[in-house]
Amino acid sequence: MTETPENPQPTPPAETGPQTPEAPGTGDHGFDAVTSSAAAQPSAGEASGPGTSDPEADAPAVEVPATAAPGAAASDATPYGAEAPAQTYPDSAPVYPGSAQPDPSATQYPGAQPYPGSAQPDPSAAYPAGYPGAAPYATAGYDPNAPAYDPNATAGVPPYAGYPAAPTPKKGLSKGAVFGIVGGAVAVILLIAAAIIVPALLRGPAVTASDIVEDYLTALADGDAEAALEHIDTYGDDSLLTDEVLQASLALGAIDDIEVEEQTEGDSYESTVPVTFTIGGETISREFQVYNYGDDDWQIVDGLIALSGFYGFEGLGLTVNGAEAPESAYVFPGTYELALGVEEFAIEGDTTTFVVASDADAEPLWDLRPTLTEEGTATFRSLVRASVEECVAMKTLATPCGMDLTDIDLTGYTPVEGTVTRTITAEGQSTLDSMTAEVSSGAVVTSYDTIDVEMTLQGEQGGTRADFEVWFGGYLDSPKVDFAAETPTVVWE
Repeated sequence: MTETPENPQPTPPAETGPQTPEAPGTGDHGFDAVTSSAAAQPSAGEASGPGTSDPEADAPAVEVPATAAPGAAASDATPYGAEAPAQTYPDSAPVYPGSAQPDPSATQYPGAQPYPGSAQPDPSAAYPAGYPGAAPYATAGYDPNAPAYDPNATAGVPPYAGYPAAPTPKKGLSKGAVFGIVGGAVAVILLIAAAIIVPALLRGPAVTASDIVEDYLTALADGDAEAALEHIDTYGDDSLLTDEVLQASLALGAIDDIEVEEQTEGDSYESTVPVTFTIGGETISREFQVYNYGDDDWQIVDGLIALSGFYGFEGLGLTVNGAEAPESAYVFPGTYELALGVEEFAIEGDTTTFVVASDADAEPLWDLRPTLTEEGTATFRSLVRASVEECVAMKTLATPCGMDLTDIDLTGYTPVEGTVTRTITAEGQSTLDSMTAEVSSGAVVTSYDTIDVEMTLQGEQGGTRADFEVWFGGYLDSPKVDFAAETPTVVWE
């Protein structure tokens, strides 16, 4: 580097160990006498002995070493090579306890204001290492090993004391990063839009309540019970909701001419749908109530009809379209034929085939009752006659049919076992021929008619016997026959 007055070459100071600062002097201002590696000595013209009263003279003079570029001579033409006498300021500010003391040997920048009370640097002297605003040394002396100040140096130079360092400017995003962010955002938006729009396009038009009703009736017309069940709420016994029962219904009366109108009442959660169709040629007009359970999950809530009039048919093998029926069941709209499994019985009424399309159509079934057929009645009478004749032939005081004479009052005589004679009267014979048979419960048939039987017996008293005719007591019990039994027999109760 070429030496110029504006860019002098620094001369490293002589290496010495760190100096221990002296205690504050007794001067008025109390400044520390910080010296360079060569201790400051009083000049020949200065007196240091006692008796000196000048306060300025009491303050030790600080010699500031002159620093110049190597080989440079001190002259007037070299502003940085001349030495200047140290200066002190009697009116300088007092030193606060614990505060750092300015280094009198530290060189300031040209034009900078000196610290009050500090030694004035020689304007012509070269500046030692340092930088503007550097913190003054508090306890350590001047470090001769510190590098000289380089006005052209920028890297590693701390910011000027008292001012915050300028923030490092943030590097902006590159164009590629900006395009990537924008492109990613657009891609996310497109994916969200696709997730919403594409499924909607694939689903097609929204399903309506009328669509559900039409699909339901079409499934019934096709005999597809499983498909029909997808559109209705099921509840209760579903043993009659099968393909076999539905197809038997279509064989009795086909479902045709389905016409479903648009919903006339309701909202997005429930609707009323009017329809017309035919069952076996009979026109049916009704409405279906349809509920939406969310996401167009429409369900018909009154698509089934309750058949709950099957009380009193226990043990008779009641069937509906060939399937065994419980006491209460549900069916699809259609045609249904009822039948019994016991040949001695029939279903009371003019018909056993019913068209059922609504709850109102099922009301007549509530009054249905089993009845004994003519053949069943004749069988019952025959069984009762045979049982009566068997009992009448017995000589015992008691029989399975009743006519018990064990406790009969014979006015002091005791009934004698094996002496009873019973005879069915003509009136009794007539009763047996026309006996009324009543269905008491399920397949059980009974009769409460009185069969007249004449009875005589012997009584004994003190070894003597006498004949007696029975006028009161010894009646027949009521006969009952369970036709559901494997072998129907008469039981007397």
